[in-house]
Amino acid sequence: MLNRLLLSCASLAIGAALAGPALAAAPATDTAAETEGSTIIVQGTLQKAPSSATKSSLPIAETPQSISTISRADLDNLGLANLNQAMRYVAGVTPETRGAGAELYDQFTLRGFTAPVYLDGLKQFSSSSGYAAPQVDMSRIDDIQVVKGPASALYGQSSPGGLVAMNSKMPLDKSFYGSASATYGTYNLYRFDADVGGKLSDAVGVRLYGSANGAETQQYWGSRARQTISAAITARLDSRTTLSVLATYSHDPRNGNYSGAPASGTLFANVNGKVNTQYADGEPGDYFRREQVATTYILNHDFGGGWNFRASGRYQKVTSHLGAVYETGLQSGLSDISQQTTSSRGSYASAESLNNYTFDNQLSGKIRTGPITHDILIGLDRQTAHSYELVGFGSANAISIFSPVYGTQAVPRSPSDGMTPSTYVVGLGQTGLYGQDTMSWGDLRVLLSGRQDWVGITNSGTVQKNNKFTGRAGALYKTRIGLAPYVSYATSFEPQTNLLATGGIAKPSMGKQVEAGVKFQPDGSPILITAAWFHIEQTNVVTSNPITYLATQSGKVRSEGFEIEANAPLPGGFNLRGAYSHQRVRTLSDNDNPLNVGGGLIGAGDGNLTVNLDWTAKQGPLKSLNIGAGMRHVSRVYAGALDTTQTYVNSGYTTYNTNLYKQYYTPAYTVFDASLRYDLSQADPRLKGMDLKINLTNIFDKKYLTSCYMSPDYDAWCWYGQRRTVQGTVSWKW
Repeated sequence: MLNRLLLSCASLAIGAALAGPALAAAPATDTAAETEGSTIIVQGTLQKAPSSATKSSLPIAETPQSISTISRADLDNLGLANLNQAMRYVAGVTPETRGAGAELYDQFTLRGFTAPVYLDGLKQFSSSSGYAAPQVDMSRIDDIQVVKGPASALYGQSSPGGLVAMNSKMPLDKSFYGSASATYGTYNLYRFDADVGGKLSDAVGVRLYGSANGAETQQYWGSRARQTISAAITARLDSRTTLSVLATYSHDPRNGNYSGAPASGTLFANVNGKVNTQYADGEPGDYFRREQVATTYILNHDFGGGWNFRASGRYQKVTSHLGAVYETGLQSGLSDISQQTTSSRGSYASAESLNNYTFDNQLSGKIRTGPITHDILIGLDRQTAHSYELVGFGSANAISIFSPVYGTQAVPRSPSDGMTPSTYVVGLGQTGLYGQDTMSWGDLRVLLSGRQDWVGITNSGTVQKNNKFTGRAGALYKTRIGLAPYVSYATSFEPQTNLLATGGIAKPSMGKQVEAGVKFQPDGSPILITAAWFHIEQTNVVTSNPITYLATQSGKVRSEGFEIEANAPLPGGFNLRGAYSHQRVRTLSDNDNPLNVGGGLIGAGDGNLTVNLDWTAKQGPLKSLNIGAGMRHVSRVYAGALDTTQTYVNSGYTTYNTNLYKQYYTPAYTVFDASLRYDLSQADPRLKGMDLKINLTNIFDKKYLTSCYMSPDYDAWCWYGQRRTVQGTVSWKW
């Protein structure tokens, strides 16, 4: 019934849009003012990225959905090197689920679910068959928006937990500008960033930025390195039309070691003590090389009368080559996990490529029907992704987990190096037609969105076609004191390309959410406080083994919880940012692994709490000095079910007594951070534009686990979190 209502509303919105000239059109809002440091101006209107939740200019404080933002200043001031780290401070997120050993991927859960990542409104696809996955360097990012809950009504591909939307740096409306910074820190971390741009003429602005960065890793002999460069140009083609073109290239010659540690000696007791946080299950010869290239266009045209057209598209290619030795299971014959001293190992190598094209075309405008103003959005998008993987798996010798000796096992240099390679080819094509009507009547906002998707999937010769309607309905009322209660309902549809361990392609996941909350932002104030309660149900959930990457598909999952976030300046130069969430993620039915019923989703935690308080001196000899302190708490994280007394032979179990299996969680952890920032020109005017910054994370050097993975057929793995790190940065802006 709701689907029919939403589809009818979307149809009415499209019809109203097409009939727009016959109705009372909203007046254009052309102004002549220019804002220094803002993006390129066309007819005096700022060309800013639209809100990711609505693909429109509707303010976050007036959107009936929970949204978190991370600004460029947050990334710089907190010393955040990747998206994994940036998500530490968002309510409802279980961050860095693969800990310190997997910084080459962005791995976290949002409200209990893996969340897709979008860049400039277009999806960042990853290979579902292997290891080719893009990662956006933070040097490219202007801001990040985290949209909570289903967003399929506009994007098609969104998990029930939501999505992460990043926006690239664009040319600024300044004749010339630039910045450069140098960072050095723990594990020989280094980072050199540069950003320069300006206007070539009144109609053309350009920007060039990039980074060279790397570090050794917390694990033995691991290291990572990256060189990336990006360019953006915005041209005013005529008085109503602008075109932006972005291009980027990234080269990762080394990507650390994607390594875990046995649960025995980390999560579980071991008679030999604790496994070292530096432990790596591979070999010094392990390698993982990745290259990324992409080009994007964004076209904006103002028809006048409040109507605009936006078209965007991107081509992206990712290639990767890896070879590694990895842990496959407990030592043969072990019947008590507390006695484990060695781990069985295997080897593999792969060569992969991933190509994807994404396009999104939008027509938006305003119409009035009596006292109601309608913000209409009509869109048509197309998303395609094609991945190719050549992979080979082989054997390897065992390794001691307490006294590892490296260099005893050769690493395969290619998929055919002593192995029989297999080929996987996966393709996805998705077309979506969507419409949205945001109705404003005084201080009341009513949001209706609807979308129809058509999807085709091929995986190694297997074909599957799906189509689905998804929708969203929400209402918010903004009071005169800035308090805005809201309620919303939304559904999600997420195509799955995974091959199941039982055979065939996974069915699309289906989700639905009810959310109720309140937002508070006084007029003209930067204070923003949001609180939300949510109830999510999802069917056809896919989980992947982190070693084999074969997938299983659960029956039904429920996530229910409460979140609150606050960002508020305080008297005396203080500023407070905080986030709290408590959620219960539970598997209600699971036909593939009934041992998980009653437990959560592996890698999903019960909530988090973060607090950041900083103070800036406004006068005196310490003027501009900023001192910050932070606390990050992550609740327990579900790890799966295991019988710790089962006997293993050749990395496989010999008995399967479900009465002996128990569900386990990694324990909660709390770490503390600190920062210091100072404008050096306050000490010497000749140093104008130069800043000194020091960031400390986990200042008490706590040893903790971010997550574990229990596999009844193999073993149990865990991942250590990052220990204490210190980094210093000198930056210069002009």
